[in-house]
Amino acid sequence: MYASKTDAPPYSVVAPEQLTLSIRYRKLTARSEIRRVGLSADAQNPIAYATFNGGQMDQVWLDVFELNSRRGLSKVSGGHATFAPPVGASASRVATLRDWTLQLGPGVEYVHSTSLLLRDLHTGKTALEIKGACGDPVAWSPDGRAIAAAEPRCHRVGVWDTRSGTLLGRVVSHIDKVDFAAFTPDMHLVTASRDGTLRVTDPATSRTTAKLEIEGLGAANPRALVVADNDTIVSVWGASVHVWTPRANHLTSYTLASVRRTEGVPLALSPDGKYMLCWTEDGFDIMDVLSGETVAERPGGALVTAAAFSADASVVLLGRMDGFLEVWDIARKKT
Repeated sequence: MYASKTDAPPYSVVAPEQLTLSIRYRKLTARSEIRRVGLSADAQNPIAYATFNGGQMDQVWLDVFELNSRRGLSKVSGGHATFAPPVGASASRVATLRDWTLQLGPGVEYVHSTSLLLRDLHTGKTALEIKGACGDPVAWSPDGRAIAAAEPRCHRVGVWDTRSGTLLGRVVSHIDKVDFAAFTPDMHLVTASRDGTLRVTDPATSRTTAKLEIEGLGAANPRALVVADNDTIVSVWGASVHVWTPRANHLTSYTLASVRRTEGVPLALSPDGKYMLCWTEDGFDIMDVLSGETVAERPGGALVTAAAFSADASVVLLGRMDGFLEVWDIARKKT
């Protein structure tokens, strides 16, 4: 087990690459701010989603569309979507959360609940409904055969088979809400909780195999999490970044204030854990996670409220306060 420490990369560290950004297109999607965005890992025909409030401010809509052609695929109520990896039978599926109510009698007495739906991306048809899942975080396994989601009680996270809906295991050791989850290549589940711990768990046994205890003001505020293919875990807590490789017994931690000259709020990590996008009051920028260097920035526009990288970090999808979506292409340029 480990406790975090602050060990900031020095300003003298030079990022291995600088990035150039070019906007591909922008489109007005909503009359309110974009709340979330996401991109599928399909390299040939990536699918994107955006969520935003509708006419009634308590109603959240999920808009799914093809990134390249901009063709709309579906627009349904709901505030969450997680794309399956582009492998196996689940390749064209998306996991969404459905809220439903049941009137028990006359008047306004309702029972509220949530279930997890695994849907076909192109037809919108539901292939499987998992009623034991109640909400975020939702994460697919790398092979698409399992999916993790929050359970209704005790801050637990369940893992289900995506073909049968059978419960495969649980994470049970957190004592506060779990905000993020991601699978490792060997099917362990990494979870970041407001209890200030980052855990690696074997869900089949519910045993913790590694734990990082976060210290400081950000311990109750996990903001982002990714697990890279080499088992390196990158997480953001408040204004601190932690790059952790449990098997190598290696941890690097630093605060954003120690490496940034302007304030930035983290919005998204690239799937390989290499880059982090932050919104600023002037626009947005992209940081190299390992060095802490800012490698690209773009000023202007309404405040950026949501962001997501493509699987290979060659594209970033942005949502803004004014309801616009923007697609930016990223080119790498050696320094």
